[in-house]
Amino acid sequence: MNFRQDKIAADRAAQYQANLATYKSFLEKHMEVRDCIATQKAFEEYLDWTDEFTQADLEFALGNLGNRIVRQEVETPEEMKATLIDKICELIASSNGGRDGKHNEHSVKTERSKMAHWTISELTQRLETISEKQRLQKLSAGEIRQELQASRSQPQVKVLPTEFTRERIHGMPPYEIRRLIRDYTAAVVNNRLFGRD
Repeated sequence: MNFRQDKIAADRAAQYQANLATYKSFLEKHMEVRDCIATQKAFEEYLDWTDEFTQADLEFALGNLGNRIVRQEVETPEEMKATLIDKICELIASSNGGRDGKHNEHSVKTERSKMAHWTISELTQRLETISEKQRLQKLSAGEIRQELQASRSQPQVKVLPTEFTRERIHGMPPYEIRRLIRDYTAAVVNNRLFGRD
């Protein structure tokens, strides 16, 4: 290959990646179009991916490709809310009339009527909260402690800049040493003073 052929191949590869990004953005707006290899192949055969195309070009292609596009059922917001409410009610419903600590039949109906006015994000949050509480109820205290310990972020160890040598720290006034200790912790400053770092 020569320079010209390499340059053309590189330009085509870059254009393909740019078009792929446009295509993925298009799919986010069209939830009914399934993101799969068959759908992408149909678009690749219909459009010239070596030239730049736009969202409007993809819209046009979608209208013309018809049954060559793999489509999927998309829930409406009302259907999503109904599904979430059903899942929540299933989780909070008691199997023995409320003796197991969950909601009895009347209480579930009341909760269902309250949740009918909630947004999808509020319902999703409630479902996650209930699921997590019920998961944690099955764990022992020791297992919960282990999970909490694992989820805690480990503090980052601050590194004292190299310009703060042992001699410089010894020559600093007390208020500057206190500031160093406040900013970097006493352990870090002591490590420098005693040559442990």
